[in-house]
Amino acid sequence: MTLKLIENLQKLGFTGNEAKVYSSLVCLKQAKASDIAESAGVPRPKIYGTLRGMEKKGYVRIIEGEPTLFCCVQPEVLILRIRADFMLSLSETASELSSLSPGSNKFTSEYFYGEQIRV
Repeated sequence: MTLKLIENLQKLGFTGNEAKVYSSLVCLKQAKASDIAESAGVPRPKIYGTLRGMEKKGYVRIIEGEPTLFCCVQPEVLILRIRADFMLSLSETASELSSLSPGSNKFTSEYFYGEQIRV
């Protein structure tokens, strides 16, 4: 895992620990929390909270059993989900900002990052 990857994941909304854990899980495929903590460099007392939070966000899947294992959502799936969420947020924000501007023309379309968004 590189510092640049961690920084990029953080720009996408991951916390520092989440970015480290996700990067490690991509390499490990599935692992116990203790192995993830060691690989990611996340303190063991924080690993379970981080993993549970990541599961709620849809970044990680929990495989119940003895021992409990964790695996990451495939990077391609995660990126598509983040992209869709971001594009929806941009569209909604553009629409709401447009409605706040008195006397302004409504946006009919706008280009963000090379993609056309209709609001």
